[in-house]
This record gives sequence, structure tokens and C-alpha cells, in this order.
Amino acid sequence: MRILRRVRHARRVPMTAALVLVVTLAGTVVATAQQKSPPNLLSARVPLYPRTPQMAHIEGVVHLRISTDGSRVASVEVQSGQPMLAQAAQDNVKTWQFEPHDPVTFVATFRYKLLPSKCDAKCNCDSAEKPSVFLQLPNNVEVNAKELMVCGSGSNGLKQ
Repeated sequence: MRILRRVRHARRVPMTAALVLVVTLAGTVVATAQQKSPPNLLSARVPLYPRTPQMAHIEGVVHLRISTDGSRVASVEVQSGQPMLAQAAQDNVKTWQFEPHDPVTFVATFRYKLLPSKCDAKCNCDSAEKPSVFLQLPNNVEVNAKELMVCGSGSNGLKQ
């Protein structure tokens, strides 16, 4: 029995050492990736709320993984988000131009929000807040648009 215990203990040591090495290497890779900051933007088109999702009352958050080639966006991968909003975000980041830099990969978040509209009996609609775009490029973009209302022949003439 004593021999068996020693063999078991001998097997655990290399496994533990290998685990420590893997964790150490993984930590080094993560630390290196976090040290690179996103590049500075030179130009970009102003993002707009896509019309179809606006009409369908679709809001949401889109996360994109963006890789650059040293001056432009080289590739964009949708990590999460409603597909129509994600397509609009992808189209927008493809217009971005950066100051010269080493190629880098980072995540950008686009938030699409509809501002509630109030309508009177004659179907005059307005929102207390005004449509806006907030840019903290290249990491955060917020696009706020008026909720669209459709007037029809209902009891109050409104359809949402």
C-alpha cells in the first residue's frame, strides 16, 4: 500500500506543475492582449438607426470584435446582437479610418434605443427626448431614434 501511495503522489506533481504552467501562460497572453489599447480614429461616418428595425420597434445592443490592419478595419465579427442592428453596426465600422498603429483587435459596443413617442388624437407624435448619437470611439456608440408610430383607422387612429 505504501508503494501505491507514492506512485499516486508522483503522478500528481507533474500534473500540478503542468497546470500551473498553463495558467501562467494563459495569464501572460491575457495580460498582453489587455495592454494594447484601441487605436485613435481619424474619420468615421455617423451611425444611423436602420429604418426597418426602427419601424419594427427593435432595440438592442450589438457587440463587435474588430481587427485592424494598421489603418483600417480588416475584419469584423458579430459577437452578439439582433441581426439587422448588427448589420448596420458592421457597415458603420467598415467606414472607420485610424491613425497609423500596430494591428490590433478590440471589442466595440453599439446600443440602439428607441425614444418613446406620445401622440395626440390627430396623430401628431413627438418624443420628449431628441434623437441623438453618442460616440466614444472606437469602443462605444449609442444611437437614439424616435419611435415610429403609424396612423390608421383605429379608435384613436394609432397603431404601434
